Amino acid sequence: MATPYGLSNNINITYGQSGFPPWVYKLCSRFGLKASTYPFHQSDDRPDIKAAPNPQGLNRGIDWVGEPQAMLDFARWLRDTQPPGLEMVIYQDPCTGEQVGFPTWVNYNDDYPSHTTHIHTRIAADPIEATVGSGGNDATATPTAVGWIGDPVWLEEVLRPVLGDKLKALPDWQEYGHGDFGDIWGVMLHHTGNANEPAQSIRDGRPDLAGPLANLHIAQDGTVTIVAAGVCWHAGAGCYPGLPTDDANQVVIGIECAWPKNCSVPESEMCKECWPDAEIVAMRDTVAAVLTKLGHDSSHVIGHKEWAGDENPLHEFRQGPHAKWDPGNIDMNWFRQEVAKAMRGDFKKIEHMNEPEQAPQRSDRELLEEIWRTVTAGATPPVTDRETLEDILNALQKSSAVKRSPKKASPKKSAAKNSGAKKSAAHMAAGKEG
Repeated sequence: MATPYGLSNNINITYGQSGFPPWVYKLCSRFGLKASTYPFHQSDDRPDIKAAPNPQGLNRGIDWVGEPQAMLDFARWLRDTQPPGLEMVIYQDPCTGEQVGFPTWVNYNDDYPSHTTHIHTRIAADPIEATVGSGGNDATATPTAVGWIGDPVWLEEVLRPVLGDKLKALPDWQEYGHGDFGDIWGVMLHHTGNANEPAQSIRDGRPDLAGPLANLHIAQDGTVTIVAAGVCWHAGAGCYPGLPTDDANQVVIGIECAWPKNCSVPESEMCKECWPDAEIVAMRDTVAAVLTKLGHDSSHVIGHKEWAGDENPLHEFRQGPHAKWDPGNIDMNWFRQEVAKAMRGDFKKIEHMNEPEQAPQRSDRELLEEIWRTVTAGATPPVTDRETLEDILNALQKSSAVKRSPKKASPKKSAAKNSGAKKSAAHMAAGKEG
């Protein structure tokens, strides 16, 4: 049972200030948002949206602000996760016009225009507690439709159109794994700890952990290799909103990314190493293609450090040597935004804009007709269905417009030129004498 939520009606909290319960700030940290409320915000009873009774008239309204993409990700997450206690979501993306509303059967058309700068929510219980639950079980009461149940045997089919020759596959990849997937929630990113780590090593595993260790391997040159279709040992212990505690391997596709090049230095030095553009683009496009297949948005890709490290939104940190920090220095909020752009096709639009315009293809006859018009000052070409290209060429050769003799200077102009030349010579002679 989730902890009920509601504030007294004399509370006013501006964006970013304290006063909310901890779960509000955990969600703010996770999605890059700030929360606020004001007296009597959603304190009435709302049977029209089937809201829980509110006999005490508690304040259940929370507004959230942030970058448009961050707000869109959060609104989608609430709508798609639908944790018990969520009673209302209203948001319209100011960039794309996408509208996110909950309950989905309520018509918010009159409300969307005034909710482009913030997300409006009504919440009656802690949504994180309701989503994560206790004892490692997913406690989401009303999950959304599952995009895929079972092993992702479609990986090659989905990734080939996106990656082309950059996609490779280990032999018999469909047969490898530690059992079968359940309802696939999304994707988790890792780094190998050594840029030279090959895909085969991810299948083989380590002395202390049997492979396969991830479903996909991405090299620094952008080559993506399919390693296994079954469950892989990559997540380990951890927690995250919407995922079963300590049990993500069965519901998350793991991707190992080759990084860093210099693994002999401390982590503080490794963090200064840039990722190759080719690898980042491959990561982005791979994740976008997988999430599109699953029917999920960009909020369904996380880093291992968000599952079991200091960036965990539930603040369940794994401190010390057990704290995860992969995938390295990548800002996961930024990466999710890049994935969202790829899913919308933004990068394809840019590539299309940069393509040079192709000249229209014309036949030989059309080209010769254009030449005819040019040399005859626009005269209609003598072309009929019976005439061949050779006929047109012969006509061009015989044309008086082509056979032009060079013009001769008139006698008067020639005389004038000679006279001028004589005068110039006379002046030069005078100059020498003077």
